[in-house]
Amino acid sequence: MSEARRPTGPVLGIVVTLLIMGLGQLPVAPFALMLPTDSFGGQMLLTATFILPMLLFFAWVRFKEKRPVASLGFRGGAGRHILIGAVLAVVMTTVTVGLNVVLGTASLGAPTWGMLPLALVLLIGFAIQSSTEEIADRGYLMQVVTPRWGFVAAMVVQTIVFAALHGANGGLTWVAWANLCGVAVFLGLWVWVSGSLWGACAFHTFWNWSQGNLWGAPVSHTTMGTSVGHYTPGEGSSVLLTGGSFGLEGSVIPLVMFVVGSVALVVVGRRRRAVAGSVR
Repeated sequence: MSEARRPTGPVLGIVVTLLIMGLGQLPVAPFALMLPTDSFGGQMLLTATFILPMLLFFAWVRFKEKRPVASLGFRGGAGRHILIGAVLAVVMTTVTVGLNVVLGTASLGAPTWGMLPLALVLLIGFAIQSSTEEIADRGYLMQVVTPRWGFVAAMVVQTIVFAALHGANGGLTWVAWANLCGVAVFLGLWVWVSGSLWGACAFHTFWNWSQGNLWGAPVSHTTMGTSVGHYTPGEGSSVLLTGGSFGLEGSVIPLVMFVVGSVALVVVGRRRRAVAGSVR
């Protein structure tokens, strides 16, 4: 934000974020609703509704604030950050699915490998959708709030906004709400420690994609019909473990991982700043 010649204050920044995310999808949304969300075309159109909001954030930063789009967190080391984010996301969803299968609370049907090419195409759509949400919350919002209100306030604001933007999803339970807040805190700390948005974008992309298109679980209560795997919670099994109709984000398993990851990031971040302070 220090690069901005015309910086935006925190209140206006919050308003701009809500307007862009709330209204920016409207031009494409009617077309997306014409197709079933669990179809290939429906999922592709649904994720494509985030293209305009992404471009609006870029335009606001570039032309209103007079700073480079890269200042949102898209600087060097992209490959390494993307790889770490992608691998970690797939590992976490795999652990969640694997534990449920081992415990007998869910089953995983034989993979439909013929769906893999289409599933990989849908990865592009999730990259657009997930990256736009990261630009809005862990990128733009944290940058406009931190200078005036401080880092803790920025974390709280981006977490609330992120959870609120997902509030329209059906099937929300207290665990689902906790996971929404948990992943927001986890990714916010990740950006704080790494100084980059690339890893958070990759994690969010592969987190959504691997849930729905790799393992075949619902993503935030939205069923994905184009999937390689077929994750099915067992009848009578604990929703706290399986996630139920909301998907893996309704399970306490990823919540535990988000909490552990957040604590680890706080420790790493404090150590790095202590070392940097001693060098000075």
